[in-house]
Amino acid sequence: MIVLYLALAFFSIPHLIDDFLFGIPAEFGISVQLAQFLGGVFIVLYLGLLFPLVRGLRAGVISALSMGCFLALAGILKHIPLMLQPGPYWSGWFSEGLIIGMIICGTSLAITGVAALKKN
Repeated sequence: MIVLYLALAFFSIPHLIDDFLFGIPAEFGISVQLAQFLGGVFIVLYLGLLFPLVRGLRAGVISALSMGCFLALAGILKHIPLMLQPGPYWSGWFSEGLIIGMIICGTSLAITGVAALKKN
């Protein structure tokens, strides 16, 4: 789960920057400064959830599972419909790769988390 959680960060943090570059916060009426603040909060929260996961705590597994579900669903519901439209999506294959990687890692993390919870 730790490897999947780190892999999810590899895709989701650059994707967050990609979202900012292509105006997603503005779609929700969020200013650039607030978006930057929320981005910082996300990264601190994401890193904070890593500690209980590394310690093998049940709360860490649940937190990682929840983060995986959240980010996978965000990618599926917000970005996949846009990617399926004709024409290039944002910066092309790189943006699409970040989203697909985020969905795969998030889904894998959620499945692994559920399996770990059932095992214990």
